[in-house]
Amino acid sequence: MRRFESKGGESTGHLVEWQHIGKVDSENSKYQKALKEAQIEEAKKTGKSGEYMRFRTAMELARQFSPYDPTNPDKPFARDIRIAFQDLLESAGALKEEDRDLVRFFTAVGTPLDKFHGVDGWLEYLDPKDRKRYFATFDFTKNPNKQVYKSDIMVMEQDLPDRTLETKNYLEKIEEYAKEALKKIVARQVQEQKIVLDRQIK
Repeated sequence: MRRFESKGGESTGHLVEWQHIGKVDSENSKYQKALKEAQIEEAKKTGKSGEYMRFRTAMELARQFSPYDPTNPDKPFARDIRIAFQDLLESAGALKEEDRDLVRFFTAVGTPLDKFHGVDGWLEYLDPKDRKRYFATFDFTKNPNKQVYKSDIMVMEQDLPDRTLETKNYLEKIEEYAKEALKKIVARQVQEQKIVLDRQIK
């Protein structure tokens, strides 16, 4: 795995989720406007009023208001997991160097995707063949007793080594998460292909 890109002055160690992957500026007026519009549309489609938002709608809202370039996140975990995932794809011959921007990381902290679906962030791969997005979701927690989670991958803060003091162990853990994400994304690709095949047969 390529060494992570160090950024001077960035705090390390046991960090809260927004320090690992950033957070959407939910106080931003444009975000608030888009949130209300999305909630109104959801109410029309579901017949239910309130703040609840379906998964895909919530994901698109978080995507629209990413606080950083998802192809070059400025937060440590987001940046490092993206690099590790790229490395896995490249070593398998599934990603060309010029296509690295097809791998992206988004934060959902502070959005309906976080509130209603337990997703703090997600790693995304845009398949160059079918141009479809495939993803693996992450949930960060400091609670060692947490048993139930909705995301694909749980990141226990105490299981993540110090990025500066335990670099080797940290990178190995990041690669472990990247491999989990790859399994989830491949499973979604297989399921998508099965659905398409079933439709063709019918």
